[in-house]
Amino acid sequence: MKDSGFGSFLAGVIIGGLIGTAIGLLLAPESGEELREHVSDFVDEKKSAMGEAVSEGKAAAEQARATMMSALQKDALTEAAEAVEGSAS
Repeated sequence: MKDSGFGSFLAGVIIGGLIGTAIGLLLAPESGEELREHVSDFVDEKKSAMGEAVSEGKAAAEQARATMMSALQKDALTEAAEAVEGSAS
């Protein structure tokens, strides 16, 4: 019976996967529980930083809006005063 090579290839993939998994587990710097904890802490830090950035952005937008509204009100008052002065002359 002639071997097509597929069986040998499949056996090599399975054996290579098992060896890679074993080496990965032996050389892992921390356990799965510790890794999940570190990932959770990282995600929590990024969520907090994102929340702070959004809050700062909202505050800056509100300040810009207030400045713009104040400038528009001053311009409107100036135009109204000029119109009154122009009609009085």
